[in-house]
Amino acid sequence: MMKLVLIYLACFALFCRTNVVFANDEADSVENRLDAIQSSLNLIFVETSEQIEALTNEIRALKQSLDHLGWYSEEVKHSVAAIQEGNELLLRNLTILTYRSDEIIANQQYCANHEALKNLFYDLTPKCGAFNSTPKPPEVIYNSCKEAPYRSGVYELAVNATGRSFKVYCEMDQFGGGWTVFQKRQDGSVDFNRSWVEYREGFGEVSGEYWLGLEALHQLTTRKQYELLIILENFNGSTSYIRYPGVVIDSEAQKYKIYFNGSGSGNAEDSLYAYRNEVFVTPDQTSGTYLNCAKQLASGFWHYDCSSTSSRNNLNGVYGVSAGRNGIWWYNSFSGYQQYNPLKGTQMMIRETTHR
Repeated sequence: MMKLVLIYLACFALFCRTNVVFANDEADSVENRLDAIQSSLNLIFVETSEQIEALTNEIRALKQSLDHLGWYSEEVKHSVAAIQEGNELLLRNLTILTYRSDEIIANQQYCANHEALKNLFYDLTPKCGAFNSTPKPPEVIYNSCKEAPYRSGVYELAVNATGRSFKVYCEMDQFGGGWTVFQKRQDGSVDFNRSWVEYREGFGEVSGEYWLGLEALHQLTTRKQYELLIILENFNGSTSYIRYPGVVIDSEAQKYKIYFNGSGSGNAEDSLYAYRNEVFVTPDQTSGTYLNCAKQLASGFWHYDCSSTSSRNNLNGVYGVSAGRNGIWWYNSFSGYQQYNPLKGTQMMIRETTHR
């Protein structure tokens, strides 16, 4: 029995040892497996982390690409809008060009038709002599400037009953109007150192500087009664005037002698009344009174004793500020002697007062 117990105990001890060895082996195996699993998990974690980081970088790159694409998209939109605007401008310009082209074509056709009509007109003109256009109505002729329209300008006046007429400048704005200007100096554009024939017939431009003519003055002043007005202007812009009643210019046979019914009145010195009953003289004459004055003063006028300057004038003299005694002057005009106070402008004019 005891032997059996010992055998049993021996067997149990052997079993236990075997189980312990087996258990130890199992434990080592599990630990090894766990280590292997841990290593695998670590490897998987590392790989996963790397993949996550790579994916993150890719996502970041994609986001940047999307941002760039958005910017490019806006640029494309702006470019498209600019192109559309340019296309609209081109379309408008094309429309304008088309319209202009149509106009040019129409004008070319018009010009061609006009040229054809002009040629036809020239071809037909010799054949239509009997069908002349209505003649221009005759110009209105007035007996004096008092009858002319109340506006200064050039008008046609009748000289006498024969129907002869001439153009004259009518001054309608000063001293009541109705004045016939027969002498005007304003800029030196006309030379007044002229011959007897030129002073008789007149010269210059009626709308500018001119001399009407002695014969016309004779015809006017012997048909009706006239007064004389003289307006003076110096180079400072100051003006003065003087009027003479009952002026008459005699015939050429009497050398266009001048007469007054009285002395002058006005704010200018009376430097013409001394010339009453004097004949007209010009530098080209060879006989007559005071011919030397016409030559010395380089002008035609009713000159009178030019050895004196008192109460004298030289309204038909040489234009300018430095002509001296030969210049345009009026004694004691504007409180200055003639040599030192030349005149910039003069007007001599007559106006009808009554019938003779």
